[in-house]
Amino acid sequence: MADLIHKDLSYKLNGIFFEVQNKLGTQFQEKHYQKAISLLLEKNSIPFEAEVPIEVKFEGKTLGRFKADIVVDKKILLELKTADKLTLEHKQQLIRYLHAGNLRLALLVNFRKRPLQVWRIVN
Repeated sequence: MADLIHKDLSYKLNGIFFEVQNKLGTQFQEKHYQKAISLLLEKNSIPFEAEVPIEVKFEGKTLGRFKADIVVDKKILLELKTADKLTLEHKQQLIRYLHAGNLRLALLVNFRKRPLQVWRIVN
């Protein structure tokens, strides 16, 4: 059942991403897309947190932190990019973020390109 919930939520998020890109276009900074997505998540009553600090730990010690762009319903990490090209390095970095945050699913979204690029990454 959890997989179905994630799947349904992923489809809703994809709809939000496409709406944001259609209305804003491809020329803005990541923070603008983050704010637009946040507005639509609120409008659709989808729980989320923006700029979520996630600790990187080793043997019980905190080595550092990174900020996830958005975590939706404490299940899906969203990483927003405005890159000319998504690379394997982007994907590998996101896998590390998933592992550190004890999350299983991430969506890597690149707003620079048309059509919109969305990579689904499972840890």
